[in-house]
Order: sequence, then structure tokens, then C-alpha cells
Amino acid sequence: MRFSRGNEDGELVEGPRVKHKEDKMRRLALVSLLASSTWTIACGDDSGSTPPPPPVDSGAPPADAAPAVSPFVPAAIDNAIEQLVAAVAAKGLTSSQKPAIAILLKELNPFWAPVATGANRMSARLVIGSVVEAPLISDPANTTEEQAAVLENAYVQNYLTTNLYKGMAYAPHSASADTVNYLNTFIAQCGPVVTIDSDVANSARSYLIATANYQAGQTAGNKLAEVMTPGDQVVVFGTTQAGWVSGIERAQGAEDALAAKGLVVMPRVSPVWDTAQDTAALVAVLQDPASNIKGMVCMYSNSSNCAAAVQQTGKTGLIKIVGFDMTPETKAFFDQGYFYAIAVQRQYYMGQLGILVPYAINVLGAAQTAAILQPTLAPGKVDFIDTGIDLITTANYNDYMTFLSNLGINA
Repeated sequence: MRFSRGNEDGELVEGPRVKHKEDKMRRLALVSLLASSTWTIACGDDSGSTPPPPPVDSGAPPADAAPAVSPFVPAAIDNAIEQLVAAVAAKGLTSSQKPAIAILLKELNPFWAPVATGANRMSARLVIGSVVEAPLISDPANTTEEQAAVLENAYVQNYLTTNLYKGMAYAPHSASADTVNYLNTFIAQCGPVVTIDSDVANSARSYLIATANYQAGQTAGNKLAEVMTPGDQVVVFGTTQAGWVSGIERAQGAEDALAAKGLVVMPRVSPVWDTAQDTAALVAVLQDPASNIKGMVCMYSNSSNCAAAVQQTGKTGLIKIVGFDMTPETKAFFDQGYFYAIAVQRQYYMGQLGILVPYAINVLGAAQTAAILQPTLAPGKVDFIDTGIDLITTANYNDYMTFLSNLGINA
């Protein structure tokens, strides 16, 4: 069985492995950015063994650094983090009493580097043992999601064998029966699990920490509507593949928001994740004499195809675009003014919460942790922490980069 995700935060979809940002960017192993604390406490062991001190390069900002004040700080998440940190600190645990947490990523690459930074910084703040790691996938383009999941689950098996961790954040390649079994065994033997980026919903994991896709789509659609006039024709570059639930939700959210603003939403253009084919399909829509497209919302990391189609049809400046994910290809078109805005995800906060939430469940219990996290939940959900998106424009780009610099992740 072959699987592909198609974006960085959706369910796993049966079908051929796609080629997109992950195939290009995620081949870079940022081992140096994934330095992590390796002192740990045995799962279920209260023997009082003393761990060695944390590493020098903990990811914490300099002591004299001024706290970052930015409109890009997500208030609900930031408030929940501060409340959880204060609550666990009030327990007054000694080093030997603090549970160690593992965070297992899909790959070592630029997309995951902010997750690692956030996780390491939270570990240093809590002064706990932790590890941030991922399997080394030597040939991503020819590795199926199922094969990658086998490599991931070997790490979980090691955690079970060594009994070093009482909690885990897990970014799954697959929601297969094997993955479910590994996670449930870890939960029963060691402690709570949260999933990040993608989900294993039929496991006993406590929370999914990711982008709420329908709401993200709505936000992007509403952003495009700012520069549209009711009656304008717009099109969404988003999947029609029913099995990719999160991709559908994101596209549907955009279309619903656009329609609510009085815009005429043309039939959706579904990507096949081939740059030439996708660009050609978009060019055909823009050149259709029966239509007059004024705006586009492009839902995934291949948003650069939308800008390329506008460029090829000679409609630069005539069609406004809102895209997703600041890939190098998309950034190049952004710098040339093709995008009105680009939606970016908050991987740093996925890493912060990936360490903090299972630690808090251990220390505070599930009920108190849930009460503090309630304002961060996606609408109608009790187990989905929505890390949200930021909308980047040419007007706020410099401020956004300053914010990322303060977090240490602007590279």
C-alpha cells in the first residue's frame, strides 16, 4: 500500500506518493538543529536517579534578550502555554520526579526544524529530559509513507524496550494498524501521546496538535475577498480527492468563505502534484473565454503553480492570489508581487506543545490539562489543538521575519 499526504498537516491518503515541497525541501537533514536533551528518567521508574545537566545549546534565547512582542504571537496558545508552565512548576517536582518526553518527527528537514526548536526550548524551560529525533530517509522520493512509518515505529519500539520516556509527541507517516498498536502500547506502558501535524485518530492519543484546515481555508478565502468585488469570479486550487479529508476541508473552507462574500466560485481545480500538469490545468482555466477569473486561493505548498499560470497567461497584476506555505518557489513569486498574501503554519508552537502537553498530563492530570487547553481547541473539537496560521503580505513580511528571528527559526 502506498500513501501520500499532499500537505504537511493532513490525513494520509491512499495513492501514489506525490512530488511537492516534501520531495524537494525535506531531503535536507538538519541534524545540527535537532540537538536535544538526552538525559532521561525511566518510564514508570521513581528510583530517584540523578540525570546529567542539560546540554549547553538548549535553544533558549540569551538571558539579556528582550521578550518578543509581536502581533504574530497566537494569544490563546501563548496564554495556555504560560498557564500550563506555571501549573506544573507549582507542583515543585524534583529532577528525579520529572517525566521525560520524546518527540518523534517524520523527517529531519527545513519544515520540521521550527518544531525541533520549539520542543528543545520548552524542554530547557521545564528543565526536563527529552529527545527530538526522526528516522533518516535516504531516498524520500522513492520511499512510501508506509515504509517511512516502519522506520518511525522502530523508534517507538526502542522507547518501549528502554523504558526511558513517560510521554511522547508523534508525527505519524501512517495511520496503519501497526502504528495504532505501537502508540496504544506506548500509552499503556509509558504515558500519554499527542500527535502533531498528522493524526492517528483511532488510537488512544490524547490530542492532535495541528492546523485546523477548514478554518485555515476560511481565513485564506476571507483574505482574498478583501481585494475582490461581489460578483467577481474566483477559483480555488484545491483537491477533490475524497480520501484526503484535511485537503478537502481546507479547500471547502475557502470556497464557503468566498461564496459568503458574494463572489462567484468557479469549479475547483484539483492538483495532481506534477508542476507542469498543474500549471497547464490552471492556465487552461485562466484562458477559458467563458470565464473571467479575478482571484485565486491556492491551498497547499505547490501554490507557486498558481503564480506561474498567471505569469504564463500574461495576467500579472490582474489576478490576485492567496497561497499557502512559503516554499522557495512560492517565495520567489511573492517577491515579484504575484501574491496578495501567503498563509503559513506555526510549526514552532507544534514543538512547544508537543513537549508541554504530554508532560502536563503526567504532572497535572488529564482533566486540569484539558481545562487549560480548552481555548486552543478547534471549533467543535475536544481533542484537536488548532495551532492556526499567519497571513503574510508584503506589508507585514519584515515584521514576520523579525518575529521568527526572535524565535530563532527565520532560516
